[in-house]
Amino acid sequence: MARSSRNALGSTPLEVFIPATGENPDDPGDTQRDAFLAEAQELLDEGLDIAVYSTDSYPSAFVDCEPVADQLAMAGQEVLPILLVEGLVKVSYMYPTAEQLRRFSRFGEVKQPKVNAAAAACGTGGADDPTTVPGTEPAGFAAVLAGVTPKPAGGPDIGNRVNLMGGHDSVATSQGASCGCGCGCGH
Repeated sequence: MARSSRNALGSTPLEVFIPATGENPDDPGDTQRDAFLAEAQELLDEGLDIAVYSTDSYPSAFVDCEPVADQLAMAGQEVLPILLVEGLVKVSYMYPTAEQLRRFSRFGEVKQPKVNAAAAACGTGGADDPTTVPGTEPAGFAAVLAGVTPKPAGGPDIGNRVNLMGGHDSVATSQGASCGCGCGCGH
């Protein structure tokens, strides 16, 4: 039962394994089965990729499909119906609803993450900016061996600017000039 993960329309193929007519003791009149088959046909007509296997029409599918065979071996016929999406059991012991089938048919779609207003106002946060990606230069002892000169840690180099937040230890004050901070300290 190897199927592609996406069909031409972009929906994920769904496989539903159901009991034959009259085999479900919880649905003696097959009303749930008939309702499911009608919904499945409507969804198929809408373009969803749905394959339905019944124990009477395609019994080998219940043996050949490993996840279904495992479920049947563990729980018996009561586990039917079973919905498989990309080989994974998503619904068992009940017929999947039309909403579940629609949702699981979009299982493989890649969704764009929602961005909150604060993140949108701040841009990408550097995620797409190659200048924010750490360089591949060697560090530590490997940098010493490679002859890479160490860069000062703790922030960017601010050149000959005055540090207004931390006092008067700027280049300008160390050379005897006025600090320029406007505090009237006279440094």
